[in-house]
Amino acid sequence: MNRRNFIKTTAAASLAAGAAARALAAQQQAAASSPDPRFASNLVPTDRKIRLAVVGVGGRGQSHVKGHFEAGAELVAFCDVDAARAAESFALFPKVPRFRDYRQMLDQMGDKIDALSICTPDHMHYPIAILAINRGKHVYLEKPLTHTVAECRALKKAALRAGVVTQMGNQGHANNGCRLVKEWIAAGLLGKISEVHAFTNRPIWPQGLALKKSEKPPETLDWNLWQGVADEREFSPGIVPFNWRGYWEYGCGAFGDMACHILDGAFFALDLRGNCKVSAKVDADPSYAVTAPKGSTVIYDFPARGDRGPLKLYWYDGSHRPPVPPELGPDAKIGRNGCFIRGEKGIIIDQSTYWNEPRLYPVELNKRRAEIPQSIRRIPGGNQWREFLDAIHGVGPAPGSNFVDHAADLTEMTHLGNIAIRAGRAIEWDAEKAVCVNDPAATRFVTKAYRKF
Repeated sequence: MNRRNFIKTTAAASLAAGAAARALAAQQQAAASSPDPRFASNLVPTDRKIRLAVVGVGGRGQSHVKGHFEAGAELVAFCDVDAARAAESFALFPKVPRFRDYRQMLDQMGDKIDALSICTPDHMHYPIAILAINRGKHVYLEKPLTHTVAECRALKKAALRAGVVTQMGNQGHANNGCRLVKEWIAAGLLGKISEVHAFTNRPIWPQGLALKKSEKPPETLDWNLWQGVADEREFSPGIVPFNWRGYWEYGCGAFGDMACHILDGAFFALDLRGNCKVSAKVDADPSYAVTAPKGSTVIYDFPARGDRGPLKLYWYDGSHRPPVPPELGPDAKIGRNGCFIRGEKGIIIDQSTYWNEPRLYPVELNKRRAEIPQSIRRIPGGNQWREFLDAIHGVGPAPGSNFVDHAADLTEMTHLGNIAIRAGRAIEWDAEKAVCVNDPAATRFVTKAYRKF
């Protein structure tokens, strides 16, 4: 073969190999992007926008409005019980129909709504989401997913039965960090895992306090609708619009508010489901049982599961802080929020709320990072809003933090910590039966009563 023929033959072979590689990559991408058949009901054709309603459009709800709109959704209805709180979203989209009662919105709008995005106080997550799912609507729901363990399980079953796309608003799950941590641990980079420590500066709202004196609610607020399924009580300015997070009747305290973010990477990588023992040490005046404590340390003991051995998980909030990992050096400090996972070969630490920057210590572990292949699909730009809409259009798989595979189980795990806090003693959790086997009285916190309103 002369030089000219050699170059021509080699070039042709190179082109063919390149085409084959591109075809394989396209097939892999298509497989990774195909919708999960379990969640394929009422998918929306790609030639029209997804018609989305938002329940709770003030405060954090403003990010729902803007995030879904910028990702390409058509905003078709707003629902909020407080016109003053919702004023900014109303002003940005003055032509979008407005409602105060989500039930009336669903009744009147009917098939004009494809999906709901829900950003209300925790106690109303489940009532709104279950009604929407039972009507065949896709649901994006803020964290924590629910107010109780029983609600987690009911939403999970309903979403699977209805076949609708769901996603919890722990937006860090769409970041690369969670995926990297799972890949590193699965590859054995840390060896046997023994401990997880997670911490937050929350509460940044009052906890461990009694309710303030009752007052007349503002004219812009429908107090009955805000209370919803909670027990009826007179309006108190110590609850609305932000401090409800600390009251058991409406929120889940610092633990419930932040753990679905900060523990997400560890839960995802280590499969922290199933039976466990949970205890808590708290700063609280027992006369104020209506609120979560000012600070707490919660300790989980998880038995071995699959390839993972037994491990301890520690949660710290308020003034409670973890020991600084010695792997970081003698003068190291830790930030306000974060998590570290300790194995026999070192640690992974992320000092953010959303698993933005997981790091390995000792630094020598980073030499092996490049050897670990990517095995988990990435979300372009970490855009959880786009992830949700793509799944509804059928051009992407189920969101990573969907109710069935991830969000309900993650939220349930965090509720166990709050059950131990409220019980005031260690609980032994039987996941199959959903009971505290050593403390029947503590099992009452697994569910709750609902007011008709």
